Amino acid sequence: MRRTSPSFRCRRTWAALLVLGWAALTGRTGAAEAGLDPVVLQLKWLHQFQFAGYYAAQAQGYYRAAGLDVRLREAVPGQDPTDAVLDGRANFGVGTSELLLRRKAGAPVVVLATIYQHSALVLLARHEPGLDDLQALSNRPMMIEPLSAELFAYFKYEGIDPKKLHLQDHTFDVRDLISGRVTAMSGYSTDEPFQLKQAHLDFLTFTPRAGGIDFYGDNLFTTEKELHDHPARVEAFRRASLRGWEYAMAHREEMVDLILRSYSTRKSRAHLMFEAEHTAALMHPELIEIGHTNPGRWRHIADTYAELGMLPAAYPLDGFLYDPNAPPDLTWLYWSLAGATLLAIGALGWALPLVRLNRRLRQQIAGRERAEAQLRAAVAAAEQANQAKSQFLAMISHEIRTPMNGVIGMTSLLLDSPLSDRQRDWAETIRLCGGSLLTVINDTLDFSKIESGRLELDSQPFSLRGCLAGACEVVAGRAAEKQLTLGWQADPAVPDTWRGDGARLRQILLNLLGNAVKFTDRGEVALTVLRGGDPSELAFAVRDTGIGISPDVQPRLFQSFAQADASIARRYGGTGLGLAISKRLCELMGGRIWIESQEGQGSTFRFTVRLERAEASDLPPAPAATGAPAPEAFRPCEILLAEDNAVNRTIALHMLERMGYRADLAGNGREVLAALDRKAYDVILMDVQMPELDGLETARTLGRRGGPRPWIIALTAQAMPGDREACLAAGMDDYLVKPLTSDALAAALVRVGVRA
Repeated sequence: MRRTSPSFRCRRTWAALLVLGWAALTGRTGAAEAGLDPVVLQLKWLHQFQFAGYYAAQAQGYYRAAGLDVRLREAVPGQDPTDAVLDGRANFGVGTSELLLRRKAGAPVVVLATIYQHSALVLLARHEPGLDDLQALSNRPMMIEPLSAELFAYFKYEGIDPKKLHLQDHTFDVRDLISGRVTAMSGYSTDEPFQLKQAHLDFLTFTPRAGGIDFYGDNLFTTEKELHDHPARVEAFRRASLRGWEYAMAHREEMVDLILRSYSTRKSRAHLMFEAEHTAALMHPELIEIGHTNPGRWRHIADTYAELGMLPAAYPLDGFLYDPNAPPDLTWLYWSLAGATLLAIGALGWALPLVRLNRRLRQQIAGRERAEAQLRAAVAAAEQANQAKSQFLAMISHEIRTPMNGVIGMTSLLLDSPLSDRQRDWAETIRLCGGSLLTVINDTLDFSKIESGRLELDSQPFSLRGCLAGACEVVAGRAAEKQLTLGWQADPAVPDTWRGDGARLRQILLNLLGNAVKFTDRGEVALTVLRGGDPSELAFAVRDTGIGISPDVQPRLFQSFAQADASIARRYGGTGLGLAISKRLCELMGGRIWIESQEGQGSTFRFTVRLERAEASDLPPAPAATGAPAPEAFRPCEILLAEDNAVNRTIALHMLERMGYRADLAGNGREVLAALDRKAYDVILMDVQMPELDGLETARTLGRRGGPRPWIIALTAQAMPGDREACLAAGMDDYLVKPLTSDALAAALVRVGVRA
């Protein structure tokens, strides 16, 4: 909990007395507007973007629409804001995961909703020689604020006894770190880093998440008494607050203006925008429903506290988490019905058979209702699990694609430089391993899209023979290394131009050809295509002379994560998803897939798809060859590269240089807008996730300006369903997924018409 100096507390005390005096003189004591239910929300710190959702609910009238007159109260430095809720001075509050400890101490707190999916609490340290990890910091002076159990747990995870740390009283003044009075201090990833960057201090950020300690951040909470006495008011306040947070995260600049205008000017606009962007990174509003609370995460938090000796093992969470869908307590109704039944039996004994019949009917109805409730709960749990899986995969994809862009891109730069044969072999190995990892990521995401029913086929004219040749070209290098004969053949009766998802057809072919080359040590791999049973059907076959597959394991091949046996997985690797994905894609294209094989005698994978005929005139013009053409192959073009990651900048600049271009740089959306005020650009290569002003909001701002604007190509590590659409909806014109390749970048420039 944060504190301030005595002089600050004194000023706040005088301010409070003046407010009370004015209320006494004018008779205005803060009474609620007529017809509205007055409630108080206790914030856990001073006004800032951390509470933007509540400001939005107030400003947009969500609280009034819910019948509430809400007063937002700042925290008093030096006092625990949770106490204000517990002693009745406030109805609701904002607290950390420490609420679990207060619950253990006897405080009847109830968590209504989780706002921050990840805690912003971090340890900030001066980056000095030899100070690169927590071990090196353990004997240096540092300030860690109270109620920082997750930081102490992180030290313990690193083998450091928190009791032996050299702790000083926390002043909550970042100047103590800048001046070197302390080597490290606890802070918030949404706040102090901005001030440290402004001071040009080289610093390190240690987050407990690196040690697997992933606590929730801000949580909206109340008390058991409030929930018992006013259940409708609690739900109304919760719903309006979450609605406010949804508005705030969709209108961040507007909320910053509101804070500066109506709540506080102690932070600059740039500082508040920094806080807003980093708040979004902790909330994941585009992935996780705002307010979502996972009991499993709270179980993990309780177990972490137990390891620190702060909670007993297996501490129960009963009553701690609010369930907005909990059934109402109808005990009184049941007792009333029972009493009425007894009275009726005593007065109307002749109606006993009817009563018994009614009882049986009620039991049957109750049984059916219970079964229906269990079914609804099971469906909801399955949907929640599927949503959680998709959200997890989206985050994992982004977090892996970003460093993979550096690995693959920098390796390409390395291969373009003078190297010895041995060094070139090493660099090529890195590139191949990076490509293999990227294939695993793509397979996993494709499988997730198919499982959730979110994969849609794209119907476009394409050349069938071009698709066959392109697929074989991809695996040709690996086939040549193993001295295999690789070839393809299309029946002359098969037309060349079709309409369908050529990219997904190519994916099926690549999966089958890649497997064929992988499992064949000598001989050949052949791809053929014939007409199927009707004019719209094509029949493909991929034949190899490899190890073959025994009949008893063939039925498992097209199951998810399945391979022939464990020894095959160890020897050849792979996720076991390729054939499962191919099977689903074939089915989506109206066909099927099967295998003909005998162990030791090779395999033939056959599949069919249904496509529409198209004319050669429908095909788009072929793109120019990629690579490093001569400068005269391009017309002059002004390019602005908006990318805050230094590694990604280096990679993109080198790719552009090989194509004969140079580019100006911008580190965030504000720098993009400033650059456009100074100079006209033809193309902006725009990273989506940037500090201060991200790529999506920058594109929207450019759209609102009106008039001609540059062609915007999105650069992003977000590759889940809807990500491309989100970029286009924001006003971007094209979309490239990281890791970025020269071919993809060149093709995007072709689409914009940069090529001569």
